[in-house]
Amino acid sequence: MSEIDGAKLFKARCAQCHTCGEDEPHKVGVNLHGLFGRKSGSVSSYNRYSDAMKHTALTWDSDTLFDYLESPKKFIPGSK
Repeated sequence: MSEIDGAKLFKARCAQCHTCGEDEPHKVGVNLHGLFGRKSGSVSSYNRYSDAMKHTALTWDSDTLFDYLESPKKFIPGSK
């Protein structure tokens, strides 16, 4: 997928709940800036994580993100 296609997909599917700029605030979902390499449920300024997301021993990378986006509730049972 090209960067342009990815940006269009993010705008259509993700931007209503998430931001991704370094200094942008959280929306309903956590800000995704710096996601890769970060442990799931670990942004201290975001308090809406499900218990499942907080307690999953997962570090985000392109593979874990792809698997999660394919089926969030199957990949992390109990997630929102």
